[in-house]
Amino acid sequence: GLGVSPERILHLPSGTFPEIFRPREKMICRERFGLPLSTPVIGFSSLDSHLDLSIVLRALSIVARQYPNVKLIITGKPSNAVVELVRTYGVESNVHLTGYLQDEELPWALSCADLFVLPLADKVYNVGRWPNKICDYMSLGRPTVSNPVGDIKGLFEDHKIGVLASWDPVDFSEKILYLLKNPEIAFRLGDNARDAAVTVYDWKLLVCRLEEFYATLLNVRSPSL
Repeated sequence: GLGVSPERILHLPSGTFPEIFRPREKMICRERFGLPLSTPVIGFSSLDSHLDLSIVLRALSIVARQYPNVKLIITGKPSNAVVELVRTYGVESNVHLTGYLQDEELPWALSCADLFVLPLADKVYNVGRWPNKICDYMSLGRPTVSNPVGDIKGLFEDHKIGVLASWDPVDFSEKILYLLKNPEIAFRLGDNARDAAVTVYDWKLLVCRLEEFYATLLNVRSPSL
């Protein structure tokens, strides 16, 4: 629309490191973080922003009616607002706050989860961004519940890595329950996610795409070719 030739544009999403964010045994990971194997665990990864978390906590309160011991593991440093939201929705016993984790600990913490959540309100700040955490979720081989906003809608349709919910806590909770009650489907979606992470979103592959694009523009042979 700005007059730039399509041949001179490369859409390059963010990626992941599949050898670091690799599927791990849930039993070993949960022992490491004091979570029982029999408890359903939902994962949410963040550093300190924890955007759109309200709908997840509201959905969690609904899921807890059927699974009273369900846990939502939240990584990163939570703000006072997050702690207050946990109290507001009465899910203190269902939330496991890890605090800030070192890079090497993050994959272990997230591997405790049966599924991940990626809440995306239909706002400009979500429509115009690629949420980096989704590739790490995919690489860990777990399905994700998200919303059909921005690039995420196409990603889920193309690779079948999870289920999409409307921006409604009841529907969001129903999608979580669907995956918890259908482990075979959850496993298949998680397997799709891992495959996409390895074959499409590995940083090594993305870097080669970028290098080849530069080489094409410069009309030179790329070292990776």
